[in-house]
Amino acid sequence: MPGAITGKTVVVVGGSRGIGAEFVRQFVAKGNRVIAGCRQPSQAKELAALEGVELAEVDITSEQSVEAFAASVQQLTPHADYVINNAGVYGRRVGFKDVTAQDMLFAFTTNAIGPLLVTKALHKAGVLGGQQPTVIATVTSKMGSVDDNTSGGSYAYRASKAAVNIVNKSLSIDLAPNNCIATLLHPGYVMTDMTGGAGLIDAQTSVAGMIGVLESGVELQGAWHAWDGKVIPW
Repeated sequence: MPGAITGKTVVVVGGSRGIGAEFVRQFVAKGNRVIAGCRQPSQAKELAALEGVELAEVDITSEQSVEAFAASVQQLTPHADYVINNAGVYGRRVGFKDVTAQDMLFAFTTNAIGPLLVTKALHKAGVLGGQQPTVIATVTSKMGSVDDNTSGGSYAYRASKAAVNIVNKSLSIDLAPNNCIATLLHPGYVMTDMTGGAGLIDAQTSVAGMIGVLESGVELQGAWHAWDGKVIPW
């Protein structure tokens, strides 16, 4: 689906802050309708004030909440042109000696299982693909690249992102017959709450770059691109 993304319906999951909120702002600024999934919509007052934004509650760690969210999206629109799976967590910043099973499960539940459940529920609700294509873009991290791991550590976060990468690859195969494109986006090292304000680029630059990838006409199906257009090795 190359070309400027405008006049579309975009679902942004994890849209209340950081990268997600910036996705909402930039998609609206480009003339799109945005349905933003948030844990606590009542606290997303800035986004609610934007013309073209509708908020829907979702906790992607709860299958029941995800099903209710998909039903809400279905009531708001018959078709989503783009779905941005952005919700994610880092978890405790511990190394090999301190990582626990709970650390691993916490990261996996949100980062790997959550995007799968969201995509499954939206597909079941009938708002993905069909006569019109849907691009499902999952925001992952280069830290989930086996090839790129030269420093070790970050077991839970790395493993959960590697897991969602393979989830996306399977989605790209299984949903292709339904006119869906499943792709991965790496936002870069972004200055957000998750990074404690550290980073190399700001959220505006990161999101503009990722939207640019979606608009560029490069092959998206089953692919993995960084915000600057570079292909990330698996």
